[in-house]
Amino acid sequence: MRRGLLRLAVLLGALLPVAAVEKPRVFITESQAVQLAGAAALGEAKGAVSLTGGTSPANIEVMKTFLQRCPSVVVTANREKADYVVRLDHEEVNPTTPFVRGNKVAVFDKNEELIYTNTTKLLGNAVKDACAAIIARVRE
Repeated sequence: MRRGLLRLAVLLGALLPVAAVEKPRVFITESQAVQLAGAAALGEAKGAVSLTGGTSPANIEVMKTFLQRCPSVVVTANREKADYVVRLDHEEVNPTTPFVRGNKVAVFDKNEELIYTNTTKLLGNAVKDACAAIIARVRE
């Protein structure tokens, strides 16, 4: 009994630092998404302006797939709070393979530096590979 409690305490002690680590936040977008940011002034009043376009049904599918295939990250709707930006675009339908569309994926870090890019036929593989690139960067 005592040996079992000791093992449990050691196991919990090993897991606590992992649980305390905050998951990286990911903002998902498409190349076609409208994004505008800048400074604005009206008379004496000055401020910042930020406009982000709507979300397409394909982008929502990417978010859903991220939740399913990449539980190690948090998907956020706030680009400013994101640690990584994932840009995923779907290629146009090819007449020779009308039921399969390519998925172009690019992952950028908080400094807007490209850390991963690839093209895959399946959305799940694009998300899995992007997730692996993010997790590898977090562990560095």
